[in-house]
Amino acid sequence: MVKRLLVRAGIGLAVAAAVKVGIQKLQENRAREEDHSYLDPKWDEVPSVDSDKDEDEVGLTQLDSIYRAEWQANAYPRSEAERKALEE
Repeated sequence: MVKRLLVRAGIGLAVAAAVKVGIQKLQENRAREEDHSYLDPKWDEVPSVDSDKDEDEVGLTQLDSIYRAEWQANAYPRSEAERKALEE
């Protein structure tokens, strides 16, 4: 009788562990599906959203616009002449 009880308890624990692992995998998949915007590969194909507001953005892709904003924030020189002037 004790042996039967231990076998049933062991089977119950194994089933509970399998269910827990399955639930964790489902939660991980849902979390991955919800946040994938940073992996959007179309940034280099979609035109800049600011192209209608800013003349300098016309013809740029969304990725180019992001790089341009970063360069402006870090004050990169726009041309070789500006870079040489800064070095002097």
